[in-house]
Amino acid sequence: MSTTVQGNERAATRKVRLLDLCNRAALAWNRLKTRVWYAHVFESVGRKTTIFRPMLLANVHYATIGERVLIRPGARIELVVTDPALPPRLTIGNRVNIEQNVHIVCGSSIEIGEGVTITGNVAIVDVEHPYEDVNDTTRIGERIRTRGNYVVIGQGAFIGFSAVILPNVKIGRHVVVGAHAVVTRDVPDYCVVAGNPAQIMKRYNFETRCWEREKQ
Repeated sequence: MSTTVQGNERAATRKVRLLDLCNRAALAWNRLKTRVWYAHVFESVGRKTTIFRPMLLANVHYATIGERVLIRPGARIELVVTDPALPPRLTIGNRVNIEQNVHIVCGSSIEIGEGVTITGNVAIVDVEHPYEDVNDTTRIGERIRTRGNYVVIGQGAFIGFSAVILPNVKIGRHVVVGAHAVVTRDVPDYCVVAGNPAQIMKRYNFETRCWEREKQ
């Protein structure tokens, strides 16, 4: 191997190590900031949870976050209080990954189970904006309906890039939601869904131990 090639490889190795060091330092800094600051902003934050710089936090004293949760930069976590006697509840379980620019708006109840992965640009909302009354001069975006609404995301689910989870939906255990899917209704355990509105593409068959394509 030539001296030039060896030198290039050593330089590349140093860059990789430096980048890894920078990433570790950023993680350590944000974990410290989470313990010092965010742990007192939320109702509770579990051990070894790391929150990078969010885009917006609103009323998160009604939100609980479990242990070893990672929330990447740009998250919008907003709890909407329409009735102080019935405050909203957001619960994020242990070992949840929430990637960049995720949008969570909770006006009633959102539960995210343990081990869930939420990839970038996902929206999860239990708030509705009623549009039916055309004589109402209030902007549709300012009309809010929350009472009784919910979203539940089961343990181990995977929510693909830019997916949208709409109100009054229960997503089962180990469900995979495809990129850009719009989930408008319940999804059973161990299914793959995709599309707008999201449809079941595959189910896991425990007898054959295979993922089987759904008949359309």
